[in-house]
Amino acid sequence: MLIDELRRASQGEAEPLERLNELLKGDAGADLAAVSQLSPAEAARLILLLKPRRARVLLRLLPDAPGLATLEELDPDIRKYLLDAEGEQRVARIAAKLPIADAADFLVDAPEHLVEAALAAHPQAEALRAAITHIDGTAGAVMRRRLVAVPQDWTVGQAIDEIRQRADVIDRLYAVYVTNGGRQLVGYLKVRDLVLHPTDATVGSIMRSDIVTVAADTDREEAARIAEREHLPVLPVVDANGALVGIITATELREIDREEVEEDMRLMAGLAADASAMDGPLRIVPRRLPWLSAGLIGSSIAALVVGSYEDALTEAAILASLIPIVMSLAGNAGIQSSTITVQALASNALWVGDIWGRVLRELGGALLNGAIVGLIIGTGIMILSGFLGIDRPFMLALTALLSLLVVTVQASVIGSLVPLALKRLRLDPAVATGVFITTSNDVVGVLIFFIIATTIYI
Repeated sequence: MLIDELRRASQGEAEPLERLNELLKGDAGADLAAVSQLSPAEAARLILLLKPRRARVLLRLLPDAPGLATLEELDPDIRKYLLDAEGEQRVARIAAKLPIADAADFLVDAPEHLVEAALAAHPQAEALRAAITHIDGTAGAVMRRRLVAVPQDWTVGQAIDEIRQRADVIDRLYAVYVTNGGRQLVGYLKVRDLVLHPTDATVGSIMRSDIVTVAADTDREEAARIAEREHLPVLPVVDANGALVGIITATELREIDREEVEEDMRLMAGLAADASAMDGPLRIVPRRLPWLSAGLIGSSIAALVVGSYEDALTEAAILASLIPIVMSLAGNAGIQSSTITVQALASNALWVGDIWGRVLRELGGALLNGAIVGLIIGTGIMILSGFLGIDRPFMLALTALLSLLVVTVQASVIGSLVPLALKRLRLDPAVATGVFITTSNDVVGVLIFFIIATTIYI
């Protein structure tokens, strides 16, 4: 199969993709030799278009280095699912031959048993273990170790030679970092600095010292905020002694933002933060059942509230038709206000000095929304009363108006304040927009509705 056909298949074209599937069913070694000419990105796209069994066959056909680069293009969860026992042994063997920086970049997201297999075969196992031992979610766990760093007493010519020697492992040169004798970071050079100064000038005499760094144990989300605040495309990472250990590039910064958004979306949907599309049934249950159970408990409490007003429903059964409206409005209003607050917290765009101003704005908006929705429902009740013979339609319409007004206000205010409270307690505010807000507002909303209904209508 020619390389052009493989590339067309990687773009999703049906005919070459179908032919590739047929080849992968049998002995495709000779026919698919051109696979090695695909770029890692093209091979990764192709793998995602194939069924897992055939994707594994294709991965085995890739040479060692392109195969590892292709795996790096894939999501870590897909990597784990794609690699069978034979594939893991091969990857561990390849990683064991890599320099420490390259091996650490790949293994940081790998399963524990794969890391241990690579460590067992790597000639510098202890150094490699130290390079990948960072707490998940920190700058050290996401940083890239492939960079160019030179001593401050080197000349510009020596620095340029170092760049040339490392050109095959550096994807993009953001800066040349300058260190002292103990590898402590003291400055950096832009590429233009190397071009504009004579080759015999010392690096220390022309370096820039306005460098911003983060510690390896800094939370990755905080590191991304620092880079955004300082308008930095790359952020150096240092250890406890100030020694340069890696960099977080624009690619990693975008990845951090993407993963944080995805994590917040999972929490908002009542999923575990590490839930994945590759989860099997035995992983789905522990990652989803707790939140479903919490929702069940909340719904049960709401049902108890409704049951406690059985006499009121018996006396005025029409009230039951308003319960879904009240619960839906309470849940939606709470989710809207809590989502806005969570997004403001996540993007560091919440004005702390304006907290109460924000609450008042939410209150004003909730009053208007509640009044409008209440008037719509109330008007509908008055219109329907001419056809259905509703008892005391004006009082029922007033009950609906006041209930929806009060429910919208309480849901919006709670939705605004709960994420702030969770943030204060050092918990993830995104939890607030999931089952917690929805069920609590359902319970409170139904209770408010029946209190108003029994006061005005019954």
